[in-house]
Amino acid sequence: MQLGYNIGEIPTLKDIGAAKNYLDENELKILNNLLSGYFDFAEISAIEHKPMYMSDYVKQLDAILSSGGRPLLQGAGTISHARAVEKAKAEYRKYQENTIAPVD
Repeated sequence: MQLGYNIGEIPTLKDIGAAKNYLDENELKILNNLLSGYFDFAEISAIEHKPMYMSDYVKQLDAILSSGGRPLLQGAGTISHARAVEKAKAEYRKYQENTIAPVD
């Protein structure tokens, strides 16, 4: 997994905070399609005036993800968001040192 960006562009520090920036083109298409189906489900439920609770949406999302044989994340993980961003910033600084020439 690597930081994704358009050819010819240099990734910026703000790019590292968005997880989608680490997906390749196919992974982004899959994510887009999954989200589209999920939002369609939510819209249909609203059109039908079907009462929905957050727990209903969580169950539906789990069903959509697991239907494709994808493993579901169990629990919140062990790395905090702050630690992940800190690590990403440190790696970005290494990238800058090795890739981006200093401006005189």
